[in-house]
Amino acid sequence: MTFEEMVQKFLCPGCVVGESPNDCRNYKPGNNQCHGHVCGTSFSNGGMLVRFALGLPKGFNRPPMESNKIIVRLWPKKDKNTIDSGTPIWNRYNIPVWALEKDGFLFVRSVSPRIAQITTDVVEGGALDLLVPDATDVGRFYDEID
Repeated sequence: MTFEEMVQKFLCPGCVVGESPNDCRNYKPGNNQCHGHVCGTSFSNGGMLVRFALGLPKGFNRPPMESNKIIVRLWPKKDKNTIDSGTPIWNRYNIPVWALEKDGFLFVRSVSPRIAQITTDVVEGGALDLLVPDATDVGRFYDEID
């Protein structure tokens, strides 16, 4: 998959500003992200508006409260069409908390406590036990997540 195909699959569904990287007025690739992405889908939960990214699985699709932006980094398998390559670096400054293998992708929710940031990484072909063995495997309780 190319970076643009991953943007189309995981970020464009429900995005406020475009339906594909080709027709989006805010498409801004760089650092494995689309900096123009804005969650445009929401539901009311007890009077509180909850926004989420339609293309991402439960547990990995919500921005911080009171926000409509989510930091999602996309990591396609390296090929000649990939704009960025490699895999995320997880360490004591970028801590993988939750992980899920689904449909050939590894989804990782990471916390960077020093800068109070939450990130969702999507790694094509990634394996939980090889990349983030200490993260909680969300697959064990995925059906319980709202």
